[in-house]
Amino acid sequence: MDLCCFPKLLDPAETFLCCLPLGAGVKLLMWPHHALTLYTVATAAENLIAGDLGATGTSQMFETIWSLIGVPIITAGLWGVHHRLEPHVRLYWYYLVLSFFIDMYYVVDIFLLRDACVHLALDVQGRQGQAFACGVARSVSTASAVVLTLVFLYLIYIVWSWCEDVEGTGAADAMASLLDLAEGKRRPQRLGWSPNDLPELIGPSLDATASIISGAGIFYGSISNAINKEAKMVGQFVVEEVGDIERYATGLEQR
Repeated sequence: MDLCCFPKLLDPAETFLCCLPLGAGVKLLMWPHHALTLYTVATAAENLIAGDLGATGTSQMFETIWSLIGVPIITAGLWGVHHRLEPHVRLYWYYLVLSFFIDMYYVVDIFLLRDACVHLALDVQGRQGQAFACGVARSVSTASAVVLTLVFLYLIYIVWSWCEDVEGTGAADAMASLLDLAEGKRRPQRLGWSPNDLPELIGPSLDATASIISGAGIFYGSISNAINKEAKMVGQFVVEEVGDIERYATGLEQR
């Protein structure tokens, strides 16, 4: 594998695992992290509903509170990745860094401070065999702690790289827009809108509303004139018919 694809110190990465875009890498990190926080909260809620408060210790209570804090932060981060909003993902990055230090406490406690030989259930003859088995177990524990730490640091680095990339792209777009305005070029249209665009949005809307009202008034006037004309014709017809009926009735009485 080409070594140039690996990230340099303090330089933002360009790809995730040397083959995927940064956005895909951040999403692949956020979705499992989101599922883990929801699972932690659901487990604590299940213990609370079942009344098994003994299963909820201090450590699990802290994990539940931290997961509750992380649910809206990760949701906002996913929204930020989808819409390329750097502040949302930057907030998630801060949460991820704090989670790293919290998890490092458990990693050091499980893999380094606790003796791995205690969990061995091997019937090994001789002290030399026992020493070899304990050495292998301790080596595996240390290697696992190192690998988990490196993976966590790499994921933090990927999220930071995405934030730096989006922030740099936004600054470049702003500079390009300023140069275009200075040269008198037309400003490119944005996908979103801001409160400064309200006059531009409200003006055409009011004009369109006035046109609709004016057209409705003309249409209503035409309909009203037609209805009045038809009403007059109907009224005249009724008067004539009533007169004919009266004359016919008068003729019958005279006979």
